[in-house]
Amino acid sequence: MANVLVVDDDYAIREMCKYFLIDSGHSVETAANGNLALEKLNDFIPDIMLLDISMPLMNGIEFLKNLERLALKDVRYVGIPFLVFTGEKASDSNLQYSFQKNPNCKTFLAKTTPLETVAAIMKNILKQNNKV
Repeated sequence: MANVLVVDDDYAIREMCKYFLIDSGHSVETAANGNLALEKLNDFIPDIMLLDISMPLMNGIEFLKNLERLALKDVRYVGIPFLVFTGEKASDSNLQYSFQKNPNCKTFLAKTTPLETVAAIMKNILKQNNKV
């Protein structure tokens, strides 16, 4: 179905998301931080991403800034939608505001959100982008 990049420093969360999404028919790559996610983008262009905020080496916000710079040089990186999937307080208005400025941010979810719900939201976003 779709190429999905899961970027999260929590191994258990990454693996849980990975196998759930693979079982749902997606091709999935994972990265433990923004640096590793940027490396993955050399060979894997996602249709959608699940992105954590707080990660070592390069957090989610820094990753997105780097992705924007890549998009200026290569159209393959333009407009990749993402869901913020975080352990941070999902109702934190400052965090939400920082992502609302990015048109590719489609929603802000707590990691306690059931994966079935995450997958349904992803499916709707992919349909809107004609990727399903």
